[in-house]
Amino acid sequence: MSNFESVVQVHLKAIAERDLAAFAEFLHPAHNCIVILPNGSVVEGYENVLDFHKNWFQDLDWRMDVEILDKFDADNVGYALLDVAYHDLDEDRNPYEMKYFLSLLFRKVDDKWILIRDQNTLK
Repeated sequence: MSNFESVVQVHLKAIAERDLAAFAEFLHPAHNCIVILPNGSVVEGYENVLDFHKNWFQDLDWRMDVEILDKFDADNVGYALLDVAYHDLDEDRNPYEMKYFLSLLFRKVDDKWILIRDQNTLK
């Protein structure tokens, strides 16, 4: 497993385990992160992305099944494309599923991989 592949796995584990501290390790206040949600909404900036994930992680109803379709890394940039099946309950507690592609773009800063783009695109 390459260093970057292990970074992607650790990032996904932080999400699956709803571990905000582990997730926050991939964010940096000086390096803007943008998250584009499946509905087209945009969450931008260190504090906003952290707050969004804090709220999302408090919801215990969802789970994601993830398959890495593609990944590559160069000197200071890493990219992963994932196939996601997202399972959750709506506000009436009815189950639903979304299928989408998740694109993750990381930048290496001082030997640490920082998430800078997270785009979710419905299939």
